[in-house]
Amino acid sequence: MQLRSLILLAAITAPFASASTGPLKDKALALSASNKDSVLQLSATVEIEMTAGDLPPKKEERKLETTGCVINKDGLIVISLSTLDVAAAADGRTVNTPKGPLKISAKSTTKEVKIIMPDGSEIPAKVAFKDADLDLAFIRPEKTEGVTFTPVTIANSAPLVMQDDVIVLGRLGKELNREPVIMTTEIISMITKPRSFARIGAPCLGMPAFNSEGKFVGFGINRFSAKGEESDQGASQSNVILPAADLIESAAQAK
Repeated sequence: MQLRSLILLAAITAPFASASTGPLKDKALALSASNKDSVLQLSATVEIEMTAGDLPPKKEERKLETTGCVINKDGLIVISLSTLDVAAAADGRTVNTPKGPLKISAKSTTKEVKIIMPDGSEIPAKVAFKDADLDLAFIRPEKTEGVTFTPVTIANSAPLVMQDDVIVLGRLGKELNREPVIMTTEIISMITKPRSFARIGAPCLGMPAFNSEGKFVGFGINRFSAKGEESDQGASQSNVILPAADLIESAAQAK
């Protein structure tokens, strides 16, 4: 089982990701019924080139899957950029080795992207726009004829508010048949610097989040520790919710 799915399953059963009751449960089920196909898996083939200090560079090709959210009827999908550009988090950082600290130079090249539809069919796609500051990448299908996409209505949005109930729609990985996921939780912290994010009591990477009224409140991304602040285990990262307004502004640049 992939690490991402293990984390997702563990969080679903954790005390803070408790099952909802009453109106929140009803709204969560209604959202899933109308938008479960808004959350899709994407497969990608990426080439990673990495150099540590003066050592010769190493290249490898890796196939991966990531979760994304459809945000318009033409099939534009937003994903967490760091799940595609897997080398970016390492680039420019320093690692400790028996020979002393070495600075890492790393880059990823996306060779192929495919959107995996709910019926298992695959649609070729391309990266339309990257927003590294917000950890967003926008993926556009190369074929839309005969394909129906189910977008989240991101314009029907609301702000993130501390302690508000949150509904997250997700999708499991290939090993669990990419089944839809519904999670209910709450906003447990608001981060205000260097920009606003929310922390919730459930996994959210690559997933849309809604409030108890069903309004879109944000999208799950990664935030990494600043370069130069690495621990012995390397850079730390956390899943946070990017506010809806920031995603909408970034999406406007995806051509």
